Amino acid sequence: MITRSLVDEAQSTLPVYALDGRRRTAPARFRRAMYSLTAAPRLFGRSDSFPAVGLLHAHFGPDGTYAMPLAAALHVPLITTFHGWDVTVRTTAMLASPNPTIARYLLRRAALRRTGAAFIAVSDYVRDRLLVLGFPPERVVRHYIGVDTTRFTPLPASARTTDRYVLSVARHAGKKGLDTLLRAFALVAPRFPDVRLVQVGRGPHTAELKALASDLGIAERVEFAGAQPYDRVRDLMQNATAVALTSQTAVDGDQEALGMVLNEASACGIPIVATRHGGIPEAVIDRETGLLAPERDAPAIGEALAALLGDPGYAAQLGRRGREFVCDAFDLRAQTAALERIYDGVRGITGG
Repeated sequence: MITRSLVDEAQSTLPVYALDGRRRTAPARFRRAMYSLTAAPRLFGRSDSFPAVGLLHAHFGPDGTYAMPLAAALHVPLITTFHGWDVTVRTTAMLASPNPTIARYLLRRAALRRTGAAFIAVSDYVRDRLLVLGFPPERVVRHYIGVDTTRFTPLPASARTTDRYVLSVARHAGKKGLDTLLRAFALVAPRFPDVRLVQVGRGPHTAELKALASDLGIAERVEFAGAQPYDRVRDLMQNATAVALTSQTAVDGDQEALGMVLNEASACGIPIVATRHGGIPEAVIDRETGLLAPERDAPAIGEALAALLGDPGYAAQLGRRGREFVCDAFDLRAQTAALERIYDGVRGITGG
């Protein structure tokens, strides 16, 4: 016999079984496996026992395909936000993935195109990719994710450290171009002996990157800080001389949708060095809020770093303009209000 409780439903568990008079839930691993295979709405309980739901909002394309049956069962519109890899990784690479979530995404993407009420792209670049994939332009909306500009703020000069460093915040994956950044830093490090490279992140290529730093002779100038708490990353940003994100197209085609770390750094008044890649040019205005270079071009990236490290006044000018730009285009409160207007528009069209 299957029984339910609202607490169980709120926690998205599988049905609670009454066995020998005791209530038990299926193990979390089993719940995840069942939902991964079936996406069955009944795993969330009876639709009539849900609190009032006006719409569903799924983040990433695969999650949209999983939310489709539940949205249909609840008779509510479904909005899906696409964040980058879900529209940039080549279909052939996705087909080679053993992940059932990816398989379901490919199988059900056409159905999502037909039935989704709206599709949010986190950059114009992602919007263009959605259109290439056949998503209806009248239902695709570009909406930037906001940055809390009251939390990410510039520090007064008196509160900043005198330590000079270039900050990189990126996972150790091929798309992030950290190998290129290390080569670029090695080219300019002799010209700026007081500057370090601080790299926050970890991932499958950590050992390779540390070995590369050693081979380039800059191991003592590069700090691999590993994963860090959110507040620590913000503190490092606020005190950085520059922030670098040298992303490059991955072997499977994966690209950056925008580069939120760039917006956070600009909100802190820190100048940027980045690549002309994916949606990054929407987050960095070249020669106005930062400097852009071609991806995988270590000499050009190195010269961009040198331009900021060698001219503090120019770096400060770019940082100030970056703060203005983020407050105008990416402020969290304004973007939240814009997202709510998208919700209202979808509900109005669907009669929700």
